[in-house]
Amino acid sequence: MRIASEEKWFPYASKLVCYIEVTPAGEVRQISSKSEKREAAVNAFAGKSQIYAVWPGQWRSDLFLIDDLEAFSEKNSL
Repeated sequence: MRIASEEKWFPYASKLVCYIEVTPAGEVRQISSKSEKREAAVNAFAGKSQIYAVWPGQWRSDLFLIDDLEAFSEKNSL
């Protein structure tokens, strides 16, 4: 797993990136819509969940922890 903030340019707003929210209880949900992204960001800021992203590449897809919630919110216009 990689960390989004360690990338020079992470495509937060790309439609190719799949976001996933995970709670401490182990609940997992895919985040698709803007309202789901907003809700996930609120939960993550409150420490109620973490947001992960799968960024597909040409030969493989990488899993990232979204640790810069400000950038996630700003780039997704939340």
